[in-house]
Amino acid sequence: MNDFYTDGIHQNQCLFVTHIVPAALLSSLLMIFIMCLHRLNATFTVKKRILTVLTNDVAIGLGFLFSHVYYLFRCVLEFVDNVQRVEFPCSPKYNTQKRFLFYADVMHALFVTMIACCYIAVIIRMIRNRKKDNGIESLSELQIYQQRIRELRMRYNMITLSCIILITACSVLPRTIFALYINITGTLNGDIVRATNNMLLLNPLIDPFIYIFRIKEVRRQVICRCFRSNQTTPATTMIQPTNISTTVGKSTVPKQCKTAPTS
Repeated sequence: MNDFYTDGIHQNQCLFVTHIVPAALLSSLLMIFIMCLHRLNATFTVKKRILTVLTNDVAIGLGFLFSHVYYLFRCVLEFVDNVQRVEFPCSPKYNTQKRFLFYADVMHALFVTMIACCYIAVIIRMIRNRKKDNGIESLSELQIYQQRIRELRMRYNMITLSCIILITACSVLPRTIFALYINITGTLNGDIVRATNNMLLLNPLIDPFIYIFRIKEVRRQVICRCFRSNQTTPATTMIQPTNISTTVGKSTVPKQCKTAPTS
């Protein structure tokens, strides 16, 4: 794979990899955009139908298929038409060429921009809703309590989403900006290209830790899976949710962990 400028079967493998990676990245950006739309829909008292449709499971599945089919189709065209493509797909010159920039990097930058705009819209709506709620003085204590719970949950979700968006921007934008610089100036630095390509891995490497430390349900499930081997509960039983905790060794395992019945 170090023979960037040597002809061989590995060049076709590089051609496939350089298309499947941006497909996975675009699918990831699409999922984050849908998360932002879901949070935006949660700021409305009556859910917007168009936002509900765009954030349902069918839309998520179609978005995943679209991103991969789109890049796979172009990969097939590049594979068939050897004359029009750059001679060595393994070389840094291939994934910084103008055609690759427009069909991959520009689309990624566009989705990052859409995510940021949607995120700003959510924050603005949250601030407006809070001002409206502060003007209502006829709420009961229960309604005030429920309102505070919703605000805390929304604020917690927004902090989590902020971390995800920040990591995504730091992962995607450096490569896009440097690719634009290469096409404007005509200077190519292979080491910087490989460094910006490797930065794309920040998103999948760091996001799982954000989910574990920020999302209570994911954190609970991780604890359940880690200490499952220490539990003596039969597989055919279901433990009812409770607030009581049981100590296993020196760790605390929630009794909320449910073991699915075996067939």
